[in-house]
Amino acid sequence: MFGRFAITLAISFTLTACAVSTNPREGGLFGGLYGLGTGAYDTRAQQQQEELSRQQRLNQVLNEQSQTLQSSAQARDLALASEQEHVAKMEADLSSLESDIKLLNAKSDKQKSEIATLNRKIEDHRLRLKSQQYALAELDRAGGSAADPGRYQMLKRERDRLAEEYRRLLKYLQALSDASR
Repeated sequence: MFGRFAITLAISFTLTACAVSTNPREGGLFGGLYGLGTGAYDTRAQQQQEELSRQQRLNQVLNEQSQTLQSSAQARDLALASEQEHVAKMEADLSSLESDIKLLNAKSDKQKSEIATLNRKIEDHRLRLKSQQYALAELDRAGGSAADPGRYQMLKRERDRLAEEYRRLLKYLQALSDASR
């Protein structure tokens, strides 16, 4: 009985050792000989090389797309920074306009009233500029002009309206200045 058990055990070990796999780490001696003899190892190596090449091509495409997106985002960020500079310049111009108004000497009550009206318009303009600066800063924090291109365009149109209003205020000041001479 012990002899039959030993023979059965020996046959089981032999059959287990003969298991075949195309993975060199799993095949054992007979699997290795089988893989070398049939070319299964070469086929497996070729498949892995093709997968590596495919992954490298995909990585290259993704890197190119990333660079394109970064360039685009930088261009939009520059445009947003330019808008912020425009608004800051308008703020400085408005301060200069206020200084010029302080130099005016009103000759009549009507001129005093017009100067007061101009001061109120300038203050209103300043509040709208502050609002514009705040909106641009918010857009910048939210990801720049790329985050909300529609909002960016709206802010540009508002900046243009503010610039036009500033030009009108400047003309009004010049008219008041000419009248007070």
